[in-house]
Amino acid sequence: MQRKSAPFSWRNSKEQYKLVRNMKLKGIIESFTIVYSPPEGFEDQTPYIIALVSLGNGHKIVSQIVDVDSENVDVGMSVEPCLRKIYVDGEDGLINYGIKFRLSK
Repeated sequence: MQRKSAPFSWRNSKEQYKLVRNMKLKGIIESFTIVYSPPEGFEDQTPYIIALVSLGNGHKIVSQIVDVDSENVDVGMSVEPCLRKIYVDGEDGLINYGIKFRLSK
């Protein structure tokens, strides 16, 4: 599936720069679900966890929780942001990265 290139999207979206500021924020899982039927292009990642994360600055964000089995996730757990691969774009293989969350150490 061909998408806009990561550099093009990054340069043309001021909202993307706000993610960098949130890299230092820890959060708490408020709610989560496990995805077994993913959208096109993400079939190889199932099952994966999507959570509503309440950040330390009062904002909330929906993000994937990584590096943990679905049986070991629960509401109220502390999480921290990490940089992870989102998808590989087209035939050129441009790898797009973004912020996901993992359990705090």
